[in-house]
Amino acid sequence: MQVVSGGGLLWIYALIFTSLQLWGRLSASTSLPPLPVPTLDVYSRSKDSVVLNCKVPQGHHGFHFKLYRFRDMVDSKETTSGAEQVQFAVKIKEGNSSELFCCVYKDQGGRYSAMSPYLQLEDQKDVLPLPTLVLQQQTDIWHLLCTGSPAYPSAVFSLYQVDNEFPIATHHAKMTLHQATFPLPVQDTPLVSYQCQYSVLLGMKWSYSERSLPLAVTREISPPSSPDLLGMDWPLVLGSFAAVVLFLCSAVLVVVAAHRKAKAAAEKKRKRKEAQFWTQIHAKDHVVDLTLRRASLTSQEWTGGDTETLSRSPFWNPLSTFTTPSHPIH
Repeated sequence: MQVVSGGGLLWIYALIFTSLQLWGRLSASTSLPPLPVPTLDVYSRSKDSVVLNCKVPQGHHGFHFKLYRFRDMVDSKETTSGAEQVQFAVKIKEGNSSELFCCVYKDQGGRYSAMSPYLQLEDQKDVLPLPTLVLQQQTDIWHLLCTGSPAYPSAVFSLYQVDNEFPIATHHAKMTLHQATFPLPVQDTPLVSYQCQYSVLLGMKWSYSERSLPLAVTREISPPSSPDLLGMDWPLVLGSFAAVVLFLCSAVLVVVAAHRKAKAAAEKKRKRKEAQFWTQIHAKDHVVDLTLRRASLTSQEWTGGDTETLSRSPFWNPLSTFTTPSHPIH
């Protein structure tokens, strides 16, 4: 009978524990539902290149996308915060445009989805007419005008920088229009060349035109920072001026009304004080009975009267009309 040493037992226990962990992870991974399959569509197309759009179903996010040409991976992209779709730019070989492409994505947990249905790029037999791209000025603002064929209204127009596979702007024209206007992008370099393209849904498939001839745009033709007098919004200026004039007139009317009211109040107060003053003056008046009596005086009395008058003249106030004579105190 063989005896297993202590080291052998520890090795057996470690092997059993590792097996249980692997079994638990495998059972947990098989219990989760599989990820939904993504879709692959044509985002834009030109003569020698195509931009493919790999999109995950709604409610899911991909953190790593891969694009395959049949079974060979041609490109991959990673996103740190998760994305619902990514675009892949692929060069098309001449004479071999009928190729099969598919894509897959990985979620945050590290699981990969199944491959999307294969997308076959067919040769474009009905190539749309070439669009034109011109520089146009409207109300002192520069625009890029892309014009397609009048036979294909309501097309989807895309604006590109030369040698860039991805559009910088897209615009869906109205039902009756066959052109689109793009605002002039902000340029970091003195000279930038642009191209445009349009696509039309014919039946169940999208048809794409070739890109227009390059249009070189310099930074100097960008709108100036200071507004021109000819490009001013005159209705807005006149409306603002009228509002200021109306405000000033209202302020003047308010000041005049307040001044008149204050003046009337001051006049009323002055008349009231004047009436009070005269009332007090009349209240102090005294009625004096000046009854003249006839008296016969002799010459001696008259002389004595003069002496008496002279003797009391220092105490007589000539400025007082009704003053009682004062007698000197001996």
